[in-house]
Amino acid sequence: MIGRMLRFGSQMLSGGREKVPPAAAEPDRKWPEDRAARWMPTHQHRKGGLYRVLSEGILEADRSPVVIYDDADGTVWVRASNEFWDGRFTAI
Repeated sequence: MIGRMLRFGSQMLSGGREKVPPAAAEPDRKWPEDRAARWMPTHQHRKGGLYRVLSEGILEADRSPVVIYDDADGTVWVRASNEFWDGRFTAI
């Protein structure tokens, strides 16, 4: 246990950044082809984008309600609930 703590401490002193594997630095944002085929949008933005609502949640900082949604590319978005439901998005 102490050996592990010492190794962790030496990584902290050296910055520890060089120890991050390259694959963990930037995840692949594209969905696998079969997942993209199953993706079904639930809402359309007034500018035309298609999105799927994943959940509603609470923003930790101020306890305000948010909507969590994604697009076909796999990007996950979070928006204040009052902005999401104010007419910017319409249900499909």
